[in-house]
Amino acid sequence: MRIIQIIDVRWYNACADFAIKQAQGLILAGHDVLFMANPGSPPAKKAREIGLEVDERISFAGADKVFGAPSRLRSTAERFGADVIFAHRGESHLIAGLAARGMKFKVARFRGDVRPPRGNLLSRWLNLKLTDGIAVSTERLRIDYEKTFRSNGIPCRVIYPGIDRESIKAFAPKADLKRRFGLKPDKPVVGIVGRFSPVKGHRYFIEAAKMVSLKYPETQFVIAGEDAQVSAAELQLTAATLKVPNVRFFGVIENIAELMAAFDIGVVASIGSEMICRVLLEYFAAGLPVVATSVNQVAELMLLSDGGVLVPTADSPAMANAINDLIADTPLRNKLSASGMRWIEGRSLKTLGDETAKFLSEVIDA
Repeated sequence: MRIIQIIDVRWYNACADFAIKQAQGLILAGHDVLFMANPGSPPAKKAREIGLEVDERISFAGADKVFGAPSRLRSTAERFGADVIFAHRGESHLIAGLAARGMKFKVARFRGDVRPPRGNLLSRWLNLKLTDGIAVSTERLRIDYEKTFRSNGIPCRVIYPGIDRESIKAFAPKADLKRRFGLKPDKPVVGIVGRFSPVKGHRYFIEAAKMVSLKYPETQFVIAGEDAQVSAAELQLTAATLKVPNVRFFGVIENIAELMAAFDIGVVASIGSEMICRVLLEYFAAGLPVVATSVNQVAELMLLSDGGVLVPTADSPAMANAINDLIADTPLRNKLSASGMRWIEGRSLKTLGDETAKFLSEVIDA
């Protein structure tokens, strides 16, 4: 197949990362991919860095998306000989739908948005008349689509993320990694990785850390990420106010996989979002048992992998109890770690590419 993959976001987020990995997977599966993104955008830059064929001549934002982009995308698709355009955002979905009218190539949409699909007239026209297939990031979202557009009859499939096998590797001994990051090698490390935003639930992690420290006072806690809607200074103040001991803060670091591998337990504390959860896959690749909140894709992947313990969102005591149980039970940690590793080994980029290609073949044949 010849596939145009479009990700029209202004920053490099989980959606952009997924779209790029999906393009890599499709190429590994033997297909030709043209990756399109907004001019000068971080996704376009990243795609070029890893060697994808990139076209950033079309802006999918502003007035251009209505007046110029559809005809230019149609011309691009004809030159490339596209069988299908796979759009990853609403703007590019609309442009692709308009571009495909009267043409042979098909249009598919991938959606990893926490909001359910709209059922208004424009959305129904786009999804029922201009779209040949829908892929989504969670089973819940698939059900939402089928409820909203049940008369459609086009393919609607869940596609979970994949991971580069190079990230599933043997790390240095955990004790050595702990020393490298200034951590005590013989004491447990519980860590959370993610941008500093209220939706990531750092507040609940810090509250849980305080409770864990009362039972296991030598436990070390790592909080790694970059300032977003919340700053590291604000989180440090929260930890200091609660008198949480042994807390280390890290900003953005190049060797984040090695830092994760220094953990004994990885935590996802999010209270929302996580329709595409990169960090959970990275924890599994690092061989960690995980304590995670039951939110969106996280809940589905945790159940599929059996790689950790699910807890309710915004429930610090439940999170603390789960962490305490894992600290106390080495065989359980090892069992969950092994389960997560087995599952992630089956989620290679090639697997992601094969699953995506199967869906797109359905779209083309529909």
